[in-house]
Amino acid sequence: MKAKTRTIAPPSLLFMPTVYLLRLSETTLQRTRSLLLQANGIELAGSQGHFNDALAEIASLAPDIVASDLRLMDAHAMRVAHELGRLPVRPQLLLLTPTADDLQLFAALSAGANAYHVDDGSRGGLVESITRLHDRRAMLNPPLARLALAAFGIERSPLVTACQPAAPLDTTPAGRQIDQSSRHLLTLLAQGLLLAEIATLWKLETAEIERRIWRLVRLLHVRSRELLIA
Repeated sequence: MKAKTRTIAPPSLLFMPTVYLLRLSETTLQRTRSLLLQANGIELAGSQGHFNDALAEIASLAPDIVASDLRLMDAHAMRVAHELGRLPVRPQLLLLTPTADDLQLFAALSAGANAYHVDDGSRGGLVESITRLHDRRAMLNPPLARLALAAFGIERSPLVTACQPAAPLDTTPAGRQIDQSSRHLLTLLAQGLLLAEIATLWKLETAEIERRIWRLVRLLHVRSRELLIA
């Protein structure tokens, strides 16, 4: 009799993520609260429209994720990222934005945010973004990937090189904080390839591509801290 194999989920998926919500307008706050309270697999820890009122509560509740608008009544996302980074238990920061073209989005990602969600008002999209981030996965659109290349001070890889199945295995340095595999990934993203297309070229799962992007965003945080120290 053939033994059954058991699939073990990643540790982050074994627990329901707790989320604290920060939104600019009361109407949007109540709408999003309602969406998350009805969602399966997510626990809403709390919500606020003012960051100054929320900070102590976030520190006390220690949610897994803070989902915040780029701009609040009394703060912007870069300050939110900075203050969350000073907490004993730092939650991940998910930026909520109506468009990925906002000039503040990349600045906030560099300052300490972990991912973003283009908010179209749908429950499914937001829940998916929260779940993705809880599993330490993220996405970058082509303009953000181009900004990341510029931030790291590197040029795009030759496209033919970046498309090779061996590209994700290249760990030789490409810059101060980044290796060649990450450079290849940013090149393909900047070129406009979809995550599924990159996964096919590299013979990896799409989730693995998203995890690599999440780690790339973390490298942006390191670069920003080094610039501040310098």
